[in-house]
Amino acid sequence: MFVPHNRSGIIRAFSLLFLALQFLLISETKAQKPSALQLSQIKRGYGMFIHFGLNTFNETEWSDGKLPVSSYTPDQLDCDQWVKTAKEAGFRYVILVTKHHDGFALWNSKYTDYDVASSPVKTDVVGEVAKACKKYGLELGLYYSLWDRHEPSHNDPDPDAYLSFMKNQLTELLSNYGNICELWFDGAWAKKDADWKLPEVYAHIRKLQPGCLVTVNHTIGKKENITAIQLPQNMQKGDPIRFWPVDFRTKDPNLARWDDPKVYTHQNENHYLILEHTLCLSDRWNWFQKKAILPARGVDELEELFYWTTANNNIMILNVPPDEHGLIRDHEKQRIIELAERVGIKGGKKPLPSGYENLSFNLPIKASSTAKDPNRTADKANDYSLETWWTAGDTVASLEMESKQKVNRITIMEQPEMKEMGDGFSTIRNFHVQKFSVEVFDGTWKTVFKGDEIGAAKIIKLPKYVEGSKIRLNITSSNGIPSISHFALSDSKSKGLRKINPDK
Repeated sequence: MFVPHNRSGIIRAFSLLFLALQFLLISETKAQKPSALQLSQIKRGYGMFIHFGLNTFNETEWSDGKLPVSSYTPDQLDCDQWVKTAKEAGFRYVILVTKHHDGFALWNSKYTDYDVASSPVKTDVVGEVAKACKKYGLELGLYYSLWDRHEPSHNDPDPDAYLSFMKNQLTELLSNYGNICELWFDGAWAKKDADWKLPEVYAHIRKLQPGCLVTVNHTIGKKENITAIQLPQNMQKGDPIRFWPVDFRTKDPNLARWDDPKVYTHQNENHYLILEHTLCLSDRWNWFQKKAILPARGVDELEELFYWTTANNNIMILNVPPDEHGLIRDHEKQRIIELAERVGIKGGKKPLPSGYENLSFNLPIKASSTAKDPNRTADKANDYSLETWWTAGDTVASLEMESKQKVNRITIMEQPEMKEMGDGFSTIRNFHVQKFSVEVFDGTWKTVFKGDEIGAAKIIKLPKYVEGSKIRLNITSSNGIPSISHFALSDSKSKGLRKINPDK
C-alpha cells in the first residue's frame, strides 16, 4: 500500500478515499431505489394479461408445436373489445401473449410458417391490439416464450442459431407496433441459462425500444444454487438474480410476502427489482380459455389480491383470456368491472388505491387444534404470507387472536384442497368450511358475525366498530379438515391512495 511521506500527500490520499467512499455510497443508495423507468412501471401498477392462440382452440394449456394452424378459427375476433374491456375495468396496460411455448405467432412473421398468416383467420392480432391500445389510451406490453417447440433452430446445438431467429422475431415485434412498455420472457427452463445469451438479447431490445422493461420468469435464484427457483414467499434481500440483465421480477403464479424485499444481487452488485404478479381471473387457474363456461374468482378474493399484489411497489397483472370466438366472455367482463367498481378505478381515471391497514400481522394467536404438520401452525394465519396457512386438527376448530384494536372490517381467506382437471394446469379448489362465527372478548365473548361458507375469501363489513382484548374465529361445521391462510382485522377508514415510495 502506498503511504505518502508528507502532510499534503496524506490529505490528498484521504480526499481520494473520501470520494471513493462517497461514490460507493451514492451507487449503493441508487441501487436501493427504483429508476425513473421502474417508477413509471410501478405507477401503472395494474395490467391485463391476454392469453390467446392455438391452445384456445384445442382445450390445452401447453401444446407441443404440432397442432395444425388450421385449428386456429376465431369466428368473431374482436381485439378492440378486449382493450375496451380493459379500459373500462381500470387496467393501465395489457400484456399480450404473442407466442407461447408451442411457437405459434399471433402476427405475420417472416421467419415462420406457424403464425396467423398461415391460418384460416389471418388478422394480425398484435397489430390490432396495438391499435386498440392507442385508441383507448392504454400501454402495451408483450409476452414472448423463449421456448419454441415448433422452430427447428431451437434444438440446434449451436445456441446462436435460435438466437438469430429470436432476435429477428423480436425485431418485428419491437419495430412495427409502436411503443412497447415491457417484454415478458418465459420458458427459460428449456435450455441452459447461459445459452439464451440474455445480455445480447437485452441490448438488442433496448436498441429498438429504449423504454421497454424486460423480465424473465422465475427471475430470482437461491443463494446456495442460483439456478434453483426462489419462491417469492422466501425471497430475501441480496438473493442472486438468476437471469441478467432484467428490470423486474416475475414468478407466476406465486404471491410475494407483504414485506417483500426489493434489492437483489448480480456479481456482488445490488439491483432494485419490483415483482410483477401474474394471476388468473378464472377460478380454475386456466391461462387459455376453455370451451366450457368456467367460473371467475369471487370479487372478495379479487379485491384482497388486488390490494396485496399492488402493495409495496409491486404490480398485479390479471389474466382475462378471450374464448374460441375471439371475445372476452360476458361473465368475466362483468367480474373485472365489478372489481373496478369495488376498488374505485372503473374507467382508469383514478389512481390505484392502497389496501386497508392490516392490524393483525403477527399478533399472538393460538388454535384449538393443529394438524401434525409443523408448517401448519396457528401463526401461519396472520403472518406476512398468503402462501402459508394454519390447518386444524379437526373439522370443528377455532383460532383465537389477541387484539386490542378498534376494527370494523374482517377478512378471512380459506386455503383449499386442489384437484387437477387433467390439462396440466387447471384445478378445482375445494373449500371445506360450511358454518362459522366471529366473536370478540371484552370481559365476555360476544358474537359479532355468523356466516356459512368462507370460500377463497370472505370480507366481513361490520355495521359498527368492535373492540376487545381478543377475537376468535369459530369453525362450527366443515365437510373436511379446514385451513385458513389469512385472518386480518382492519379499520375501513385506513384505506388511501397507493403510495409509490422510492425508499421501499
